Amino acid sequence: MIKDLVFTDMGEIIIKLLLGQLVIIAVVWTGMAFFFSEMAEPSKVIFYLVTSWMLLLIVIIIKTWLKNRKS
Repeated sequence: MIKDLVFTDMGEIIIKLLLGQLVIIAVVWTGMAFFFSEMAEPSKVIFYLVTSWMLLLIVIIIKTWLKNRKS
């Protein structure tokens, strides 16, 4: 019983950390998207990397949320 409680709390902490990181990345991505037309090629590569990281975070958050929901 205590083991289940610890894993539940840990799952909630992980979700909160992932959501916090997603919010920060989304703010950075929005700022970069605003200036996309003025970006040089290296800046566009960074933009694509940030976009990929944000999409990966979304997938990990959904996967973690579904896993915690089933438990």
